[in-house]
Amino acid sequence: MKYLSIAALVAVGAIMMGCNKLDIVTEQTQQEEEPVISNTVTLTTTVSLDAATKALTADGEKTFAADETMALVYKNTSGTTVKAVSAALTAGDIASGSKSATFTFELTDPDKAQNVTYIYPAAMAKADGTVNYDALSEQNGTLATLSSSLDLATKTSAWNAGSLPAATLENQLAILALTLKNSTGSSDLTSTITGVTLSDGTKTYNVAREAVAGPIYVAIYPTADATIMVTATDGTKNYTKTLTGKTYAKGNGYSVSWKMVTAYTLAESTVGMIVGTDGKAYAAADKGNLPTGVTAAGMVAYKNGSNGLVIALADEANTMNWSTATGASGAAAHTPVVTGGTWKLPSKAEWNQMFGADADADLPNYMSLNFYISIAGGTALPESYSYYWSSTEIEDGTAYEVELDCGSAYWVQEDEDEDHLVRACLAF
Repeated sequence: MKYLSIAALVAVGAIMMGCNKLDIVTEQTQQEEEPVISNTVTLTTTVSLDAATKALTADGEKTFAADETMALVYKNTSGTTVKAVSAALTAGDIASGSKSATFTFELTDPDKAQNVTYIYPAAMAKADGTVNYDALSEQNGTLATLSSSLDLATKTSAWNAGSLPAATLENQLAILALTLKNSTGSSDLTSTITGVTLSDGTKTYNVAREAVAGPIYVAIYPTADATIMVTATDGTKNYTKTLTGKTYAKGNGYSVSWKMVTAYTLAESTVGMIVGTDGKAYAAADKGNLPTGVTAAGMVAYKNGSNGLVIALADEANTMNWSTATGASGAAAHTPVVTGGTWKLPSKAEWNQMFGADADADLPNYMSLNFYISIAGGTALPESYSYYWSSTEIEDGTAYEVELDCGSAYWVQEDEDEDHLVRACLAF
């Protein structure tokens, strides 16, 4: 029994030692969680709007409104640029007649040795912290959308002893309030317009809108002595305007009224209209107001439904024989070129149609055609003994020429090797 008791004690001791070892192992595998230290801070700042800023209430002032947000661009201690968006404004955040507001931001590990940039509204800040000028390319022409989403104001400032700086935001854009009228200014077009495009050659702004009473509001990048091309449409007619020497400064609003030139398709044109190198037709009275880069090339001389003929505003420089006149270096080479059109030598029937006569008339009068050519700014056909080729061949070696004298046109069979005047036309 004595030996058994000792053995039992040894066994119990072994078990206890085994338990202690197990406890130690268990203790070694348990790890305490490290306390989490947050590097995100909540900061507020109060910003104001420049008193000189023009936009965006009915009274022409820029103001803060509930639910608006602002972006703050800063660098963290790793040198990375970060964009933070504020909490939405509440009515209690806004003061001083809506010209001042307190914004709240959450910033992560900000480097307070670096400047911060405020961008308002937040929609005008890209993810990388740069200004989203691309947003200006598509607008809807309304004051409400412009003021809430597009009217850019910014400010870059240094931290103020570890706090976000207070700042006065400065408007970076010019705001145009457009009223559009017809070319004489006698009729308002604004309420019918569904689309407007402004381009200064580097930046383009497209406005798609409902046809409602104006003005049409457009936010643009500032310009200095710029040429601006304006086009507009009501869904049926197209209008154009070229502005020169235009300076629109940032922070300013401009109420502008522009007289627009109507641009017609050739199918919509009428006899006497100018045809530009852009392939559009314009009223003769607008010949001095064609779009930049467009010159008058011809005049609508005949119309039948949606089809017709355009006569060139001037003869070819040299007389030609019939073969040359009908070839590639003849009437077909007339300049300036018209987009979508092909110059050619008129046939006998086409000459008569441009004279305002039946296609097979023998003695048409061309004074009406001359009247329209002169009004369009072109060179009228001579009124004494002048000869023009037609493309209509009678038989091998001879073709029709038209002899013009004292307002009447005479059709004559002529040898093709004779040199005569050439006036090009194009059909549409």
